[in-house]
Amino acid sequence: MLSPNGSCARLLTTREEVMSRLYKIGSSAAAMGAIHILTLLLSWYVQVIDETERSIQGLVSPYATMISLVGGIMAGIGVIIIHFVKRLRLMKNILGASIIMGGFLATVSPIYSYWFWLLDLSSYSRFDLGFFVATFTGVILLAIGALALLTPVKEEVIPMPFATPQPTTPELFEAGVAAPSPTRPATTKLVPAPDVEEAICSICFDFIPEGEAVRCSNCDAIFHKGCIDSWVGINGTCPSCKAVVIEG
Repeated sequence: MLSPNGSCARLLTTREEVMSRLYKIGSSAAAMGAIHILTLLLSWYVQVIDETERSIQGLVSPYATMISLVGGIMAGIGVIIIHFVKRLRLMKNILGASIIMGGFLATVSPIYSYWFWLLDLSSYSRFDLGFFVATFTGVILLAIGALALLTPVKEEVIPMPFATPQPTTPELFEAGVAAPSPTRPATTKLVPAPDVEEAICSICFDFIPEGEAVRCSNCDAIFHKGCIDSWVGINGTCPSCKAVVIEG
């Protein structure tokens, strides 16, 4: 593609920060989905028959049990699915959609079971603590899903100037000095990054265990040591910034 000044440009997408954020959001949604399922053990309603009150757990309602289980599972399954997806925007959309669908079911579950199940059993009943906790967890899941969909995929445009002819004056050849080149690639070194936590390798897109992270000194991209060693052995450059890797 072309930059505004007419020079070639290469579009780069930062994966590490986006993927780390998506995994954190997915883990939070999975935890909230599990909490919602556990609310089935609480008292959702209080049934009043002949001036006698009886607490009814959410688990007693077949509608609540089915809808809440499906909602809780859908809220947490997205973080597993995105592990097998490579495209960032697709990961974001899958995760956000699954969490929002799970949150919608979790929110609807106590309300639906009240109107279509409990009212048929009793002429008078009221909500209990479990009803509000179940509804609240559903609303939280909806907010988490929206956060996933709103996660930005950061992009930057790095200008790449057109190649220009190098000066080849006799004076430069006689002096034995190489002519300067505006397109000469930068050089970089690979340095250990022991302080990096929850990093994702820019080559295999998997989590990097503690002590195995290596950083490019030119662009700060993070890699598995084994991944970048194999890459440099074949290409000789950083896969992120394309700088030539030198030993040092």
